Amino acid sequence: MKKLNLLVATMASLLVLACNEAPASDDASAHEADASAKSATETPTFTAESDIDWGSDLGEFANDGECDDKRFEGAGMTDTELLDEDVKTDASDCRTAFEAGRLKLRE
Repeated sequence: MKKLNLLVATMASLLVLACNEAPASDDASAHEADASAKSATETPTFTAESDIDWGSDLGEFANDGECDDKRFEGAGMTDTELLDEDVKTDASDCRTAFEAGRLKLRE
């Protein structure tokens, strides 16, 4: 009787494991298929955010609500003259404006 109980318990454990693993695999496959379908139908928006070296906030005009980095253009830019030495020294202002859609990289 002990062997039968052990066998039943082992089989039950295997069934539970099998049931728990199957949906995860199905979910992963469904997610991959969904992602593939989306990428095939959607036009990607180029932001290049992941490629941007934002730099630091060590510039004289950092954290003033205006981007002072001449690599960008748009409504989030400062009205003052853009200088080479200001490139990559106003990270927070430029990134905030970029993420809000108020800046883009110059072409």
